[in-house]
Amino acid sequence: MISIIIPAKNEAKNIYKNLSHLQELRKHNICEIILVDGDSTDNTTEIANNLVDHILKTKSGRAIQQNIGASIAKGNTLVFLHADTYITTKQLLSIKKDKIWGFFKVKFNNNKIKYKILSFFINLRSKLYNYGTGDQVIYVKRNIFNKIKGFPNLMIMEDIAICRILNKISAPFIINSHAVTSSRRWDDYGFLRTILKMRTLRFLYHIGIETHILKRFYK
Repeated sequence: MISIIIPAKNEAKNIYKNLSHLQELRKHNICEIILVDGDSTDNTTEIANNLVDHILKTKSGRAIQQNIGASIAKGNTLVFLHADTYITTKQLLSIKKDKIWGFFKVKFNNNKIKYKILSFFINLRSKLYNYGTGDQVIYVKRNIFNKIKGFPNLMIMEDIAICRILNKISAPFIINSHAVTSSRRWDDYGFLRTILKMRTLRFLYHIGIETHILKRFYK
């Protein structure tokens, strides 16, 4: 079984699309879906109620939310799926049982050329440096996840941090298929401005700035 863990906060606009196409897999017990809500003030959980196997509530923070979801997971493979990222049932079934961890390539739900260029460089970076971000749907064997004690308790950059840890065990298996993620952050805050902000935050993280400080500048 695959356990799909979805951290969410105020995702009422996206959660139905994210969940509805996975119901056939649930019906045949191929997957379970665990939604971990982080203090939503909209009706995210009400929409998701009949489309998931478990709804957990905790304070907001992807590392915390994903670790709590993983703590009740029954599947041998844990898949961490963001609420604004779409993955098909065929893609989920393509996750190989003999691979310790990995992630997908990514593309945006926006066909503008600038987003195609951005996704190209994200995927190139992942191939060169063996790490993925949460938008790339990180998956990992449950026993390995438990062995490393899950995501480090960071305010942001938890995806980068867990990839660092997992790389010490094995190189990732990057699935040659594209998860589709939302371009809303770049649309809302400006394309170049968002790229500059994310690169700056990642640089500051790599030189050791605490993530609770970086979180103040991350929206």
